[in-house]
Amino acid sequence: MAQQPTMANPDRYSKAGYHRKGVWRSAIIAVVALIVFVAIVVAIDVALKPQLGGLGLLVVGIILALVPAFLWMALFYVQDRVEAEPVGQVSRIFVIGLALAGAIGIPLTNSVFRVQDWLYRDTASTLVGSLLIGAIETFIIYATVRYFIFDDAEFDERTDGVVYGTAAALGYATALNLTFFLNSGGSGIGSAEIYMAELALAYAAFGGVIGYFLGHAKMERDPIWWLPLGFVITVLLAGLFFILRGNLETGSITAASQTALPSVSGFVLAGVMAIIVTVIVAFLVNRDVARSLAGTLPVVEDPTVGDKQANWATVAVFAVLLILGIIGWSAIVHATQSFSNGGISGSYPANYGIVKSNDVFHVADKLGTGAEFVITTQNLPAGGNAQSVSSLLAAIRGGNNLIYKTLGTHQATVNGKSATVQDFAYVDSSGLTGALPRVTEGTDYIFITGNKAIIVTLLASPNTMGEVQPTFNSFVQSLSF
Repeated sequence: MAQQPTMANPDRYSKAGYHRKGVWRSAIIAVVALIVFVAIVVAIDVALKPQLGGLGLLVVGIILALVPAFLWMALFYVQDRVEAEPVGQVSRIFVIGLALAGAIGIPLTNSVFRVQDWLYRDTASTLVGSLLIGAIETFIIYATVRYFIFDDAEFDERTDGVVYGTAAALGYATALNLTFFLNSGGSGIGSAEIYMAELALAYAAFGGVIGYFLGHAKMERDPIWWLPLGFVITVLLAGLFFILRGNLETGSITAASQTALPSVSGFVLAGVMAIIVTVIVAFLVNRDVARSLAGTLPVVEDPTVGDKQANWATVAVFAVLLILGIIGWSAIVHATQSFSNGGISGSYPANYGIVKSNDVFHVADKLGTGAEFVITTQNLPAGGNAQSVSSLLAAIRGGNNLIYKTLGTHQATVNGKSATVQDFAYVDSSGLTGALPRVTEGTDYIFITGNKAIIVTLLASPNTMGEVQPTFNSFVQSLSF
């Protein structure tokens, strides 16, 4: 068991934290080192324009994802040089944080909640999405430290919480960076490294904050609300970062995913945040050490025993935030907007934007899937039917596009009205200008009412058709005419 500091034996804590006066300088050096590394990568990318694939893509991705994390971790070893944590333990926490991010955190944010599709739609979605991501990621970082090292004898100083919290957070950031780089196919290596260094700095700040609260809880008798407070503060810091980055970045970037290249502004934001958090955390640790040495703070008798009540309270706070996030997420992704035009009314997804056209109704998901919902009408001659409408549509689309083909038809009943449903695909000739042919898939619902046909159409890319089809079906079900 590690010996506890007393007035008779203050040396351990005074060396470990109180006399560390180079934090500000070391933090700046770490950020400068990252800037230099990023500049080198960008220069190589501009000069050589490497095309990566297979094993080369994987190797380069690992290197580019690991270097920012290792550069920042070097800061904590400089500051913890009196009694540095075992490299094996720090590496283990880093790997656990990486593994939990890949197995739980990233699938939750990207596959279950699909935050990349709605995070920056509007103010409400940004607030909900930022806090939801912050809660999930902070809990993964917290759980990595709390359940895998907190009760270990090596965790015997306040600074240890910061070291292990940062290691877990950088593991999470590295998992995000690896996913991001591999999903991008290695394109834009320089811009990708700006983004990856940005994440490393930001997540180091998150880990430092929750790590401080964990280190404090390990070494002192804290009230039950202490750890939950640290958890909430870290969630708010992470949420604030995502909100500010959404306003600063020229591209829409979320965890492990991007729709455009990032700008340097997000990197600057993360660097400033990392420096400020590091200095504040170092000040708080030094202050706590001084108060302990002065006898104004009680020290726990057995530092290997964690505060189980505070841990369960933290879990409960996370559960509440997650439930609130789920409620907000559900409200956002299922929000609809009513419309009425040309005797047709219904509701469409609130995140879709109105497209100016001569159609009765036309909306598009410009920030997400790119899908379009279109309503047109066609006056029918005597004896006109759905088949004649389908033939007319084929003639128009065939004339406007390089290739058009009807893939199949069937009958359906929607709100008591009969409809002919046809699936089709075409190659847009405008997509051939300096680019690969652009294939669009679609579905028509053709309703015949008297001498008029109402055509409700879905247009989407082959990659997103399956995703938007249920939303389009709900749109069709909402129509009345």
